Amino acid sequence: MNIKQYISPEFLFTFNSANISPGEKLVFISGIILVLLAIVLKISAILAPNPVDAKYRRKFYGLFLTVGLGEIFWYFLRYENAMFLGTHFVALIIAVVGIVWFAVLVTNMARHYKGNKQVWDKEQVRLKYLPK
Repeated sequence: MNIKQYISPEFLFTFNSANISPGEKLVFISGIILVLLAIVLKISAILAPNPVDAKYRRKFYGLFLTVGLGEIFWYFLRYENAMFLGTHFVALIIAVVGIVWFAVLVTNMARHYKGNKQVWDKEQVRLKYLPK
């Protein structure tokens, strides 16, 4: 696979209005999948057994919804032949922002989830024995 053709200025900044490639359709389908995953995460955040789980599920919901809608909107701009906003560069920026945001959320969750969960569990035990 030749990666240089996908990071060349011609591929990133030129606009071919004649046809939509299968790769561009893949961006649209991945956007729909991310929006559906965001809906599942929103429902699971509402039904979460504790507020710590709900907090992280809401954060991933925001990520998947934003990136998914961004990809769908980019495909719409590409389909409507919007000159600069329909280029592959904008799709690449959306993908890079999503990947960086995902990495930050995962590292934040890896660092703080266990501690937050233990604090919540201890608070539940303390509240269990307080007089009502």
